[in-house]
Amino acid sequence: MGGEYYHEFVEKEFIAIGYNEIKLDELNRINPDDHVAIYQLRNRIVDIYQDPKRPGHIVSQLIRFCKHIHIGDVIVLPGPSSYEVSMCRVKGEVYEEKYLENMNSECPFEKRIPIKVIRTTPRLTLSPKTQFMFNSRHPISNIDDYATYIDNSMMDYYEKGDEIHVVLKIDTDEAVSASSFFDFYSLMSITENFCKENNITGTARETAMKVQMESKGLLHFISSNKHYLALLALGILFINGGGLKIHYGDLDIDLSTQGIFKSYSEYLDRKMDREMKESIKNSLDSLQIKTPKDFLKASIELYKVQSSKRKEY
Repeated sequence: MGGEYYHEFVEKEFIAIGYNEIKLDELNRINPDDHVAIYQLRNRIVDIYQDPKRPGHIVSQLIRFCKHIHIGDVIVLPGPSSYEVSMCRVKGEVYEEKYLENMNSECPFEKRIPIKVIRTTPRLTLSPKTQFMFNSRHPISNIDDYATYIDNSMMDYYEKGDEIHVVLKIDTDEAVSASSFFDFYSLMSITENFCKENNITGTARETAMKVQMESKGLLHFISSNKHYLALLALGILFINGGGLKIHYGDLDIDLSTQGIFKSYSEYLDRKMDREMKESIKNSLDSLQIKTPKDFLKASIELYKVQSSKRKEY
């Protein structure tokens, strides 16, 4: 999905499928497991479109679009030449646009789904393992097998199931020193000690680190404890020179002066000598890791926790 109408899909944030003569109401009444109803729909398509190629395939694509795509699902849209891709999230139910003639729309398809574009990037920046999903010639393909790679390309800090994920993009083609990973473990250990001293759950042992060193690559931290991993993300933010000013609700907040953030920043200053800080910063620089914008989500998560604890008292 994408191709000819890719730019309109991205600009106006929707996806669509053709065969306007088959109305959404008709598709909504069909049970995908009712083989008789599916066969009848296939025959209708043959009658309407005068012996189209692969009518069964048309049926499966219509059913998949209208029945199997749900709010929150991730959609990957390839550009016309597949050089560029946009990763999107479904934000609404399928609907039928009945007034196309009154709209400034190049796409003539009525059945549409609203989306939110999360990130647009050159295709070659994705993991090599995701490149296989572009081999499909179907308008709609299931890409569940590539979910982890897509999530990591789309977001730098995210929650999935019971786990929190922090992703650092490695942007160098040079050989990576093993000491760089040791520096990250030092930060993890210091963060664990801060958690112990402040009655915050979470340890370095509960955090998995996956390293993908292909096509530049990434460091992928996974933990079931959001507070520990959020603090680890903030530690990287502090050391890499990121700011801690966020917009939350109706407030603009400087977190560097707030409770747990101030305590953690001061703790890092006490426990990390200048040499260790510079070593970690050099590791970030040698891997050409930039502070991800999504790390501010970690700040907001911790701010919510801090605010809720204040209300308890």
